[in-house]
Amino acid sequence: MSSGNLTADRRYDYAQSLRADGDFSAAAELIGQALELAPNWAEGRFAFAETLAGAGRSEDAAAAYRAYLVVDPGDSMGAAARLTLLGAAPTPANLPAAYVTRLFDEYAPRFDAALTERLNYQGPALLKEAVTRVWPRPFSRVFDLGCGTGLSGAAFRDVAAWLGGVDLSPVMVKKAEAKKIYDHLEADDMGTALAMLNEQCELILAADVLVYVGDLAPLFALVRDALIPGGLFAFTVQSTNAGDYVLGREQRYSHSRAYIERCAAAADFEVALIEDVVTRQEAGKDVPGLAVVLV
Repeated sequence: MSSGNLTADRRYDYAQSLRADGDFSAAAELIGQALELAPNWAEGRFAFAETLAGAGRSEDAAAAYRAYLVVDPGDSMGAAARLTLLGAAPTPANLPAAYVTRLFDEYAPRFDAALTERLNYQGPALLKEAVTRVWPRPFSRVFDLGCGTGLSGAAFRDVAAWLGGVDLSPVMVKKAEAKKIYDHLEADDMGTALAMLNEQCELILAADVLVYVGDLAPLFALVRDALIPGGLFAFTVQSTNAGDYVLGREQRYSHSRAYIERCAAAADFEVALIEDVVTRQEAGKDVPGLAVVLV
């Protein structure tokens, strides 16, 4: 997080203390001074925008997020989503790959404990139960999109003769490799991995992954091509009744049942199962979701 300028770093550190005490205005002034000394410091620019937003200065925050994007056009800290939440930009079709990679590279060391102990994550078990109802026999080839540390892989290992996985985060993939669950793992984006599969699969999984994808249509088309005729695409999403998809304050997308059904039909899928589930909690409250199996 260092700016490369000792004085700028000291001002930033003091600003963080002021933020912790709730004095966002004074913190923003100090970070602004730090940026005069280190104008190309991406983390500082993002923190400046966040602090302005905390101070209730939405227009200034939007301008600061845009200034950050000039320094970091890949948007590894998620400024585009913040602009949406401020009402200063339309909802993006997807979250930037650089943002998702950075998020989970940093999250990886505590990922399993956070999901299972703090968020009461049930996604893989619920997805396994749903898939078993539709296809009550083993699979020759299963591919796990957004495999993370391997929670879904562990759930499906006993019904997969071959199990592959892909994740944007190299650190998460290393965690999954250490569990020795998968026959093949790669650190890449889902679309590239699907296009590069050398053999079609009977089952493709996406547990708690599509919450980082707004527009599902392109992915559904790629999945369709990567499956054998009659193969299954099974996934979980957070659910909403507000339009096709919305971006929540936690920077995760929610999708409507009607939108999923339209995307499925457009990709020549039939809905074998779609039902309300709760895969996780946030702040101790259930997050409404859907378990979906397409064929």
